[in-house]
Amino acid sequence: MAYVKIRGVQSQTDVLSQCHQNSSNGVAFWMVSQHSVTRKKTTNMLGLKLRRVLVVGCVLLVGAQATQGDDLARLSEQLKPWLQLTQGKVPQFTLTGETQVSIDGIQQAIRFELIRSGDEDFDLVLEHQDYAASIRRRHEGIALALPKHGVVFLGQGLELAKDDHLRPQGIAQRLVGRGTELNILSQMLGTANASDLAGFLMALVSPTYSSEQDAWLENEHWLRFGRQPISIEAGIGGSQIKLSVLPTAETLLTVDDWPGFRVETMPRAALEHQLARGARRALEILAPSSQLTSPKQRNRKVEHGELRWVEGQRVALLHGTPEQIGVAHAQLLQVESQRCIDSVLYAFGTVQTVITGRWFRNDLDEAYARLAVHIPERHKLETRAMAVGLGLEPDLVEALNVFPEMFHCSGFALFGSATIDGKLVHGRVLDYMTTIGLQDAATTFIVAPTGQIAFANVGYAGFTGSVSGMNAAQISLGEMGGRGEGEWDGVPMATLMRRALEECSSLEQVKQLWSDSPRTCEYYYVFADGQQRSAVGVAATPESIQFIAPGESHSLLGEGIPDAVVLSADERLQELRRRVQAGHGQIDIEAACQLMSRPVAMESNLHNVLFVPEDGLLYVANATHRQPAAERPYLRLDLRALLREMPGLSSDPESVTHRPIKSLPETRTFIAEDSLDIGEESSKDALACLNSLAWKCEQFDVHLERAREHEGDWLVRFPSARPVGNHVNDLVAMEWYQARTAAGEPMLAPAAVVVHESGSGMTVGRLIAKSLRSKGIHTFMLQLPYYGARRGAGAKPDGSQLGEALCQSVVDARRAHDAVAALPFVDNRRIALQGTSLGGFVTATTAGLDQAYAHVFILLAGGDLYDVLKNGRRDAVNVRQAMMADGMGDSEFRNMLQRIEPLRLAHRVDPQRVWLFSGRYDDVVPPKNSELLAQAAGLDDKHHIKMLANHYSGIVFLPMISEQMGQIIKN
Repeated sequence: MAYVKIRGVQSQTDVLSQCHQNSSNGVAFWMVSQHSVTRKKTTNMLGLKLRRVLVVGCVLLVGAQATQGDDLARLSEQLKPWLQLTQGKVPQFTLTGETQVSIDGIQQAIRFELIRSGDEDFDLVLEHQDYAASIRRRHEGIALALPKHGVVFLGQGLELAKDDHLRPQGIAQRLVGRGTELNILSQMLGTANASDLAGFLMALVSPTYSSEQDAWLENEHWLRFGRQPISIEAGIGGSQIKLSVLPTAETLLTVDDWPGFRVETMPRAALEHQLARGARRALEILAPSSQLTSPKQRNRKVEHGELRWVEGQRVALLHGTPEQIGVAHAQLLQVESQRCIDSVLYAFGTVQTVITGRWFRNDLDEAYARLAVHIPERHKLETRAMAVGLGLEPDLVEALNVFPEMFHCSGFALFGSATIDGKLVHGRVLDYMTTIGLQDAATTFIVAPTGQIAFANVGYAGFTGSVSGMNAAQISLGEMGGRGEGEWDGVPMATLMRRALEECSSLEQVKQLWSDSPRTCEYYYVFADGQQRSAVGVAATPESIQFIAPGESHSLLGEGIPDAVVLSADERLQELRRRVQAGHGQIDIEAACQLMSRPVAMESNLHNVLFVPEDGLLYVANATHRQPAAERPYLRLDLRALLREMPGLSSDPESVTHRPIKSLPETRTFIAEDSLDIGEESSKDALACLNSLAWKCEQFDVHLERAREHEGDWLVRFPSARPVGNHVNDLVAMEWYQARTAAGEPMLAPAAVVVHESGSGMTVGRLIAKSLRSKGIHTFMLQLPYYGARRGAGAKPDGSQLGEALCQSVVDARRAHDAVAALPFVDNRRIALQGTSLGGFVTATTAGLDQAYAHVFILLAGGDLYDVLKNGRRDAVNVRQAMMADGMGDSEFRNMLQRIEPLRLAHRVDPQRVWLFSGRYDDVVPPKNSELLAQAAGLDDKHHIKMLANHYSGIVFLPMISEQMGQIIKN
């Protein structure tokens, strides 16, 4: 079997297209990657764990030896009935299975049965010795039944959320997203034929067929196919699984037929939304893709905040009033906040519902109703502002922020004779639920709230409370959960922790706050004061509170250790005590961090932090999907230095004052900051072009105005970075076509900036904007200089001014990226640029400035703008005449166009992120000019799409182009 490497393919869309073109060569399968083609060996035959880097290119079957051919044919035949199921070609079937897996070192059986009986209906039964759940879906509703609790949650009605539902048709595409590495496997199973998939498996895993065992073998793993009934048996390490396909019963029970069960009704959309989002997030946690394990690390700023990536960790700097901090939190951490919410409410919430038999959201709401009266209004204002910025219901986000109260770590403070220099060090180990994926939202917040003490909070996006923190007054705190779930008539633990950070400047004040406040549940704490070089251990319940002084013995903690407070449980406590005693007097920063290593930290170790409050330093380690925090490097952060970098901070870092929040009624204002970075350039001509277009980066206002008819949902206004002296024209306008949920609410989504054609009606630009909006993408149609709202009272440039207008167009298109990134609901990591005809030339030049845009799409444009306008027909003639109307000579005309010539910067674009759509019969922008741009930019045939159209009939291809753009932008 031979394999050929195919280079230059840049996207999944390209991969599938190239496969189609090469079908005559016997394409086995395609896998997408960031870098190069590789054939990866794996010892997981069934899981097909395609870790991180999957493949760029395809695997071509161009020959095989006789024995390989026999194996290939056998495996292909065995796979056929299973592909029929995964590709939805069998509308009715029953799939039963049982697996033996090791849980906590004990082999346990899980049985399941899936019955599909059409496009709308299925039954899924899951059984474990301790838990059981059944999902029954029909056209008229859905039910989640929990037999061990005798309760069924019945979702009634026909309404469904747009993407979060369980209709069998296309369910894999909805539940298996790009956040999980199973996405590629899902797509393979959904599109491959049996021979192609067999060839792929043979290449990837290289199994050996044993006729004696009638099974495929690969190291310690095995796989056996059965025919009557159709079945699969597999052994993977210490686990086994068996699947069988059986006939489906002719008659299925109705959705509400649950005799002997207690029935709780709810809207169908709510139940399916819960299950769908929970399943999607669970797959991301179980098999995360590089989107989660290696996220893009991009710094950005908004009006009252900044997100920095420091040594692979998120650090968010927030300042201002509660509303300002909440808005900035949402703007900077939209995606991470949503993942945190999905982990808690949907993934964990669904599991908790199965375990307890109670609807998790109801428990959450009940807890919040009792806790809310004890939460300061300023915290509520911040949470509500954050919720609005995230596009979520405030009551949902408020309830989620008391999540730690519902479930029940190690800590120590050492100083004086215990440490090498006498300074206090406070270690905090958070062993808490890495299994629900909270590490994807891990963020250290540096917060300077108006009128309160500034502080550092080691936490998670979307969560405003604190479980580990240190303030500018040298106070540090960490907690350890205990018993008492349901005792919620008091101040939430995370609220008390944050109040102490904001309000307390001494250890005595912290102790007084806890003593005077009504408390919830059972919690243990370590409080430390760097100024006094002292600490205290705390045991608190709703009824009592006990403070344990340094060196004091305690029945739960053992004999006292001089100048030390040590808190943990069981064997971990004994190990922590042993380490402290062994290193007593010689403990420095490195040794203190080692105190928190395994096994003091558990496998569920979510974060570790070492505070040195006297110096304002903290050292933070966060878990990944593969390593607990204790096995990760520590990041050193200087709280005082970070606070000094915040605008508006007073000379006293313990108290911060800021401007009041701007009102947000009909007109809304946001703060953006230029991110233009032209980098290094060796070409003198390109550097001259860049210097003529570049501008000084600065902050600028972005305003939202109510749009007029046919101008989208909002009109976005911001100042041009290259003003030409016309105040109407110099205020850039973009029509915002908002991506919305099925309920009509704006949603978090990627974005695209669209640069329209030369026609005054901007018809094609608006058509593309509306089309992308319909695909769930926020679309911003940029009005070029002197178009639309920028024209004023009929003003338009004369021929001599057109050169400046063209340069202004490029500058505006680039600054538009940063304006869009500052707006709510926009996933700022996925902002694309698209331009058509004249807008396509502007887009091509803009793409050469830097790599700001994630993707660039150029439609009906090319290179050598002078040649196009000099010799092109129809629209080119009109533009040429308009430019030369004032007697401009040919040399002057050429020089004017040379200022924005795309070919001067085309070598700077990333050919993997640029797509050019040209017309084979275009007489406005001739094919030779499109080819010039494609060659200069290094675009291969998959990134230069040549349509069978001229400059005007290309509109017929817009649905296809929009579909492809939508897939690329959203992926």
